[in-house]
Amino acid sequence: MKGDILARLRRGEVLVCDGAMGTMLQSMGYRPGEPPELWGLENEEALRSIHRGYIEAGADVILTNTFGGNGIKLGRSGLGERVEEINRELARIAVDEANRSGRAVYVAGDVGPTGEFMEPLGELSEERAIEVFAQQIEALVEGGVDLILIETMMDPKEAAAAVKAARSVCRLPVFASMSYNVAPDGFRTMMGTSPREAVEVLLDAGADGVGANCGDVLASMMPDLIREMRGAGAELIVVEPNAGKPQLVEGKTVFPQTPEEMARSVPAMIEAGANIIGGCCGTTPQHIRLIAQAVREAMGGERG
Repeated sequence: MKGDILARLRRGEVLVCDGAMGTMLQSMGYRPGEPPELWGLENEEALRSIHRGYIEAGADVILTNTFGGNGIKLGRSGLGERVEEINRELARIAVDEANRSGRAVYVAGDVGPTGEFMEPLGELSEERAIEVFAQQIEALVEGGVDLILIETMMDPKEAAAAVKAARSVCRLPVFASMSYNVAPDGFRTMMGTSPREAVEVLLDAGADGVGANCGDVLASMMPDLIREMRGAGAELIVVEPNAGKPQLVEGKTVFPQTPEEMARSVPAMIEAGANIIGGCCGTTPQHIRLIAQAVREAMGGERG
């Protein structure tokens, strides 16, 4: 039995999330430009091997390959009629791998942004955003996920719409993570939103937990960002930093931070108040392996 993830986190356990999906898919032959969700269905064994790699590395939480699985994004690729099928089947694949692992591994239904600007900057209304996210999340729930993780959001209004959508179709735990950059006046989203402002909006929308992923906030900077979110009233926090800032090497995007470098920041993240620690772009099973080891050591050898 996995147990209630919220209860475990509130008891003080620190769980480990998995790492990058996109860069791992590319290492398996996926070419950017095509929908990674469809590629995962058509190359199921490759996708399963990614999930297994993270589970074997020590991840307690794995994400479905559904970051761009909403109707707006899939619709751009002519897949608007397959939203439910794609999300449901990708969830089932992740759930199956978690169940085969022989230990308590939670599956988070991964929900990313639509790529559209919310009103008044753009044409996406809150009502339409909630409708789009609800369609995706309902299919993820049908696929058997344990929680919903909304991530890499730039606009707290869009993130809040996703939270409200989740609340309208399920009773699962909901986490919402924003993407922050380092600005002259502190941490800010692309829309100029501070961590405090974002946390207040997300909690008001009904999120159980908040977080930060992607962006240019390195693992070593995460403790400061975590403290800001804590100070704004966040009880549960998930962080997934990139493996450093991307660099262009021989025409390829490379994330240079080593697993050892990322793992060194884990104790400070835990001390600052992180409840779930994973990785985003450029991280691999080896990054997660050392992060899991660092969490285990910081928690006195026990992670539940």
